[in-house]
Order: sequence, then C-alpha cells, then structure tokens
Amino acid sequence: MRIYLADLGHNLLTYSSDVYPLGIANQATYLTAHLGPLEEELEIRLFREPQDLEVALDRAPPDLLGLSNYAWNEELSARFARYAKQRHPEVLTCMGGPNWPLTLEVQDRFLRALPEIDVYVDGPTYEGERAFLNLVDRFLRVGKRHEGVFEEPLAGNTWIDPRSGERVCGPPVQRIRDLDEIPSPYLAGWMDPFFSTGYFPLLQIARGCPFTCAFCNSGVKGNSRVFAHSIENVKADLSYIAERVKPEINLCFADDNFGMYARDEEIADFIGWLQDTRGWPRYIRTTTGKNKGERIVRVMRKTHGALPMTSAVQSMNPVVLRNIKRQNIKLETYAMLQEELRRQGMQSYGELILCLPGETRESFMQAMRDLLEAGASRISAHQLMLLHGAELSTPARRQEFGFETRFRVVARNIGEYAGEAVVEVEEMVVATPSFSFEDYLETRIFHLLLTIFFYEENYAELFELASLHGISPFDLVVLAQELLEEAPPEFRRVTQDFVRESQEELFPTRQACLEWAQAHYASLVDGSVCGNLLSKYSMLGRFFVAPAALSFLAGVVRTALGRRGVAFDPEELESVRSYLEAVQLHAPFAETMARELRWRARHDVGRWAEEGYAKPLAAYRSDPPRLLLARTEPATRRLLETKLETFGEHAAGLGKFTRTLFARDLRRTVVAVEEP
Repeated sequence: MRIYLADLGHNLLTYSSDVYPLGIANQATYLTAHLGPLEEELEIRLFREPQDLEVALDRAPPDLLGLSNYAWNEELSARFARYAKQRHPEVLTCMGGPNWPLTLEVQDRFLRALPEIDVYVDGPTYEGERAFLNLVDRFLRVGKRHEGVFEEPLAGNTWIDPRSGERVCGPPVQRIRDLDEIPSPYLAGWMDPFFSTGYFPLLQIARGCPFTCAFCNSGVKGNSRVFAHSIENVKADLSYIAERVKPEINLCFADDNFGMYARDEEIADFIGWLQDTRGWPRYIRTTTGKNKGERIVRVMRKTHGALPMTSAVQSMNPVVLRNIKRQNIKLETYAMLQEELRRQGMQSYGELILCLPGETRESFMQAMRDLLEAGASRISAHQLMLLHGAELSTPARRQEFGFETRFRVVARNIGEYAGEAVVEVEEMVVATPSFSFEDYLETRIFHLLLTIFFYEENYAELFELASLHGISPFDLVVLAQELLEEAPPEFRRVTQDFVRESQEELFPTRQACLEWAQAHYASLVDGSVCGNLLSKYSMLGRFFVAPAALSFLAGVVRTALGRRGVAFDPEELESVRSYLEAVQLHAPFAETMARELRWRARHDVGRWAEEGYAKPLAAYRSDPPRLLLARTEPATRRLLETKLETFGEHAAGLGKFTRTLFARDLRRTVVAVEEP
C-alpha cells in the first residue's frame, strides 16, 4: 500500500512553518515499527512542500493520503485533499492534528465543511500515532475498500458515514506513556533530506502539559500528564543532527515546558558539550516552563545563553487568571529571575494576551509596566485567537465571556497550489465587555513602538541613558506614542499604515474573509495588504526606515529629559545616537554590510555597554574625541546571507528569521582607529 504523509506549509512569501516535519515522520516510524506482518506492504513518502505533493499525486497516486491540520495550514491541507480526490477519487483521505474542536457539535460542523476528508484521526491531543495505526491496519485488512473502513467505529477516528450521513466517533485511544515507542525519525533517516534546506531540526522531548490554560489547545484535561523520551534517545538524536546540520541553523523543541524538569538539565549539559565541540546550536527556540524558574535559569546557563526564557504570564489581573484557569509565578520571583538572567548575560521575554476575559486596558498596560520594570527585555502582546481544541473557543465560553470576534488572513499563509489560490483564516477576539475595540487599537500602537525600539534590546543604549536619569522604558515608550505626530514623516507613515491595516484586515465572518482574500489575492502576494502586521510594521520601522526611527527615539529621549528638568550632557546623547547609527545593520543589507563607517565620538559607548552600564556614561569620556571604525565581521555576514537567502529581504521574511537572532547578531563591530 502506498501512503503519502504531508505536513504542508505555505512557501510563496516565506516558509509559514520553518521546522522539519516531525509529526508525520513520527507517524512513519511508528507505523513501520508496530504494524506487524502487514508492514512489508507499506510504501511511505513524506511531503513538506506543496509542489512536491502535487507532482507525486499526478505521477503515482497513493492509496491513502494523510494531511496534518494546524491553524496555519487547514485550508492548504484541504486543498490537496480535494486535488487528490479530483485526480483519483479512490484515494482515502485523512486529516489529523490539534486543530480539532472540543465539542461534538462543532466537530460535526467542522467535518461537514470538509467533504474531501474521509476520516479525521483525532487521537489524544498532539498524539495520533495509535489512532492512525488503527486506520492503516483496518484499511489493509479490508482490502483497501472505503466501505470496509466505515463498517464499524474505529478507535481514535471520526468520520461522516457516506451511507447514512451520520457522524461516527470511535472510542478514544490511550496516550503513549513511553515516547520511545516511537522510533527516532532522525536515526531512521527520514529527516536526512532536510539537512540541506534552511529548515530547523525539531525534537519533542516530552508530551503533555500540567497546566490547564483555557486559551491553549495543550490545556485540555486529557493532556495533563507528561510523558517523555529517554534521555539516551534524545542525546542520540542531538548527536545525529549535530553531525549533519549547518552550524548557523537553529534547534527547536516542540515541548510546552522545556527546562522545567530534572531531565532537561542533563539534556542541557549535553547541548553545552555539543556547543563546545561542534559550535552548534547557537540558538534554541522552544517554550520554557511556567514555573521552576531557578532550574530554567540553570538550563539556560548550561546552553551558554542560546536559550531565551519564555516568561508567558499572559495577564497579571487576578480576575483574568481565574477566568483562563492560569497560575503565574509571583512578580517578585519574576523580578529575581530577571536579575539573575541579566547577571548571566542571558535574555528572556514576557508574553501577554490582549482581550482575555476580564482584562481592561488599564490592567493590561499595568502588566506591561510591571514586566518591563521587572526586567523583561522583550514582551509579546499576542492577540487572543480562538483555537480549535482550546476551551475558550467552545460555544459555552464564547457566550459566558461576551467575546466580539473577527476573522483575518493568517500572516504569510497564502499561495497558489495545484492551480488554486489558497488562503488561511483565523478567528480572533477584538473586544470584550471590559476591553473596547478602541482600547485594542491603542494598545496595539504601544506594542508596535515597544517592539521596534525595545524588543531584544534593539536600542538598549538609548534606554539605558534615559534610565540613568530616572526615566523607565515603559514611560519612554508611552511618551513616544504621545509624540508620534512629531516623528519624521517616513516613521509616522509606518505607524499610521499599521493602524489603518489593523482595522482593514478584520472581517465579520470566515466566509467574508475568504471571499475578500480571493478578490485581493494579488495584493496579499505583493504584501501591500495584511500579513503579520505587528511583525511587518516593526520590521519596516526597524530595518527599512532605520535612520528615521533612530532620530525619533533620540528626540523622545531628549524631550523626556527636558520634561524631567534633568541636567544632562547633550554630547552623551549624541555619542549614543552616533554609535547606534554606526553599528546597526539595516536594509538593503548587502549595501550596509559592505559599508565601513568612520566617526568621532567623545564617549566609548561600546565599552559602556560591554561593562553592563555599571558606571555613568561620563566615565567613558575621552578628550579629544576618538576616531572609530564600524565594520561587518565575516561571521555576521555569513549568518545574515544564509537567513536572507532562506527567508528573503522583505518585511515578512525578516520578521520570520529575526525571531531566532539577538540584536547583537545584526550589528557591525566597532574598533578604535585612533586613540586619544
């Protein structure tokens, strides 16, 4: 039997998913290990690119087509199920993944809207191996007859009976307690084709989440127990990857709480050894744990700062936390962790979610202030998406909390495949009884400015200078929002377009959004409308109008100091401004990387930053001014060229790859040409 397994991602504008297809590779290894005497009849192929699947469907149709289903590829998977059926009606199509409703009523509507899908493999959250094994086993035993598959319910699988039109739900399957039951796709060679790509290797050390957050589809009760791979197997996978991967490629973990468990420290020790011996990985992308902060810091230290800490508090409002079934660490503990991270030269970022039930603009902005004052170097203010599989998306919770929702195109998730334009859509909350749509827009503007200026310490030296005179980062960004009308025209245009598009991207229904997207497909492709607006406009502000952004922020600092009545040395502000102008790389990158800059400055801003801003900038003054040179190091050039080649030099591509870089990775190196 020929089986095609496809974990498809959009690849027109940039890669909508940038990791190896671990989920379908797990299905392949599990099938071959556990199918028994029927195994020799299998011919399995994995697909990541839609174009490759289209060619394969044309040349040699499968007996069974399995498609992953996430919020970012639902329409794409459905398109290829339709295409397979159009070309070969006898193909059995199935879909599986976490984008699956919790209630039977919504499951029924979901499946009936996808008539091209024969079976939904709805094993436990994130776990479809046993359910899919059941489906393949039955399909083989009934001689690959569709009607044979549907004769009686099948554990872990759901379908609409083609004869009666009724929904049929099989009994649940048990979760896999020992993840080593799933043989390694890396050691089995399934991932070898991806080492030559720009994708990131993905591992999952543990499955399950002990937290029950109502906005997350990992928070369902059946997913609360955590089961893991053995440490030996994880080390074997890491060794296999390290021997084959390009050094500049990042490592990703699909864990919900990496660093929170004792085994993670041993894994971190091994990663540290790989870094020392092979120079990889330089950056690790994952979600760190929601408690056990001291252990997470130790894990971060062992990985030499390659792992940022995810401080995902989501809200600091006690009413909201009760509504979403969330518990946070105390703010005092959070601040202590941030101080430890700063001492170790490591970074963390906080996460909040707009429009959670019970949140107000005032409580949200206070949470922003609290996290910044506690030392967070980056804060992501996500919008509340109503995800299938999450409790807040159920009809009961929607009614209870009075959500006002809109639909929009999922950023970067568009393309033309098999002759049809495909666009992904998501549903998000834009207002609640306590958080108006106007509050939503104003908070989004603040977050845009925070992202451009403060994210990953992009302009850290200016913020530190203001902080020396008692002006907090929060107050500085609030002032920047107040002074936007005084910004240079090209920077002001960035913020105005952001607000306009933040309103124009929203539609009352999914169908209205899809119809609009089809009518404006060309504009979606060229980026003139939609996209991840926060990412798009923060990249425009940071990299495409960089001189104007720097000039505006320096002016905001000057105004803040003046309003405070602070006596300050204007040459200090000019030294910091000229230093940032010299070191920051921006678009067009080929041009700015090739350029060497010389300038004179009275203050050694670079050394001030290297020494952690421990002394006043005045302590680094020199007379006469020094002549300085800024140039791009070869390693920086190679890193950026690799990223740009993979993701592209446009706002969408930059937004994708800068998530795995620190601000220091995007700077020239400064050397003194002439000492005073």
